[in-house]
Amino acid sequence: MATNSRASMVRSAASLIRSRGVNATSFSDVLADSEAPRGSIYHHFPDGKRQLAEDAIQWTSERLLAHLRAGAPTSPSAVLERFIAMWRQVVVASGGSAGCVVAGVAIDTVPGEKDLMEVVRATFRSWVAVLAEQLEGAGVPSRRATPIATATLAAMEGALILCRAEGNVRPLDAVAEELMRLLPLERRGRRKRPLHSS
Repeated sequence: MATNSRASMVRSAASLIRSRGVNATSFSDVLADSEAPRGSIYHHFPDGKRQLAEDAIQWTSERLLAHLRAGAPTSPSAVLERFIAMWRQVVVASGGSAGCVVAGVAIDTVPGEKDLMEVVRATFRSWVAVLAEQLEGAGVPSRRATPIATATLAAMEGALILCRAEGNVRPLDAVAEELMRLLPLERRGRRKRPLHSS
């Protein structure tokens, strides 16, 4: 029961942080959203909000990496499409109000919180590393794989902000189309299916 309570609070924290940022997400909000017992917050997170934010990042990252690794990199475009589709689903499901948990923590973290920023940094780097590895496995030259992976992550994070401002998924779709232009021409030309359904 205790494990379920903790997991529920981490999921709620992730959901709230991606919509509000970490500073605007209180323990009371997490308890209300997760319906966890009030006394459990300091039992499970003795280091306070920082620990809760770190766990929300870790939970999100584990899901993202599992999603990416679930599909074999059949082509460079398929690698990017898999990553982009995940973020598109977040935007559509939230009506444009939700973004990325890691970005939400990064934006709200002051320079002095070095431990938390290190978690953010390591998480983003791990996403770039897996994207680059899959791109290279799908035929992108090694010298291009990491730059394309970095540009893809940066573009998606920026697109999520624009989607929030617009309240719809159109900015992400526009960015996704441009990202495909970064791929080697001969590979890009083989992509048959659209990035999204209308």
